[in-house]
Amino acid sequence: MILVQNFSSKLLLFFFLMKSFVLSSQQPRVTQEVGISLGAANYYGDLNDHFGYKGIGPSAGFFIRQNIGTRFAFKTCFNYMKVGYKDAYSTRPFNQNRNLSFESNIFDITGQFEFNFLNYIKNIYYTDEGSPFTPYLSMGIGVFFFNPQAEYQGKTYDLQALGTEGQLDADYTGNSRYKLYNFALVYGGGFKYHATKNLILGVDFSIRRTFSDHLDDVSGYYVPEISLPEADKGIAYQLYNRSKELGDYTNKTGKQRGTLDGNDDYATFQLQVSWLFLSSSCKN
Repeated sequence: MILVQNFSSKLLLFFFLMKSFVLSSQQPRVTQEVGISLGAANYYGDLNDHFGYKGIGPSAGFFIRQNIGTRFAFKTCFNYMKVGYKDAYSTRPFNQNRNLSFESNIFDITGQFEFNFLNYIKNIYYTDEGSPFTPYLSMGIGVFFFNPQAEYQGKTYDLQALGTEGQLDADYTGNSRYKLYNFALVYGGGFKYHATKNLILGVDFSIRRTFSDHLDDVSGYYVPEISLPEADKGIAYQLYNRSKELGDYTNKTGKQRGTLDGNDDYATFQLQVSWLFLSSSCKN
């Protein structure tokens, strides 16, 4: 009798474990989705030091998201943005008199972890459990590539190559040429909605806190004209100090050119559409 009871107990335990295994194998613990993003980008830095919006440009991207259970996800993004700003947009006398401007195309690659506030996603198991939508927070890192440019007399010039803050005369100024790529901390949040079996809609807002103060080619102080390429006869001379275009010909050597209060940032606000891939092991 005891042997029968032990055998029965073991048999029940075996069927319980097998049932748990089958059920867990039917539920996709990790699912993938691929999507596109369209929206706007804005820059904040030495020129836009008052969170102005007049320099907003377009942004577009492609992303891959891995949903880990219902609370977490990891998203890899590839984005293009165009940002820029002009001192003429500012209401501050210092900025207006400085009269600098720039534009830059930015390409970045980011990896972000997402935390879902709700038990997402409802339709992934084809049941009424959970929620078909959720707000989320995200955080990660990224690398970006940029190239600040300025227009002068109908032509566009690459500012980094001109060394407008004496980077081409590093032995004299102590300023080395900055690289056209750098890293950033990425954080933000958004909202996503599982509209149909495979279609997901969302909005996303992300801020990139960069490790560069040269996104706009403006950082420190005005350098002596002699430290510029061709001194006062080249295009660098025309673009490093554009107060002259407003009639201010005072010697600015050693005076403040940038805001001197940290690195530059940029942000995106995007609408997102993605396609969710479900394995055949999902419940019907």
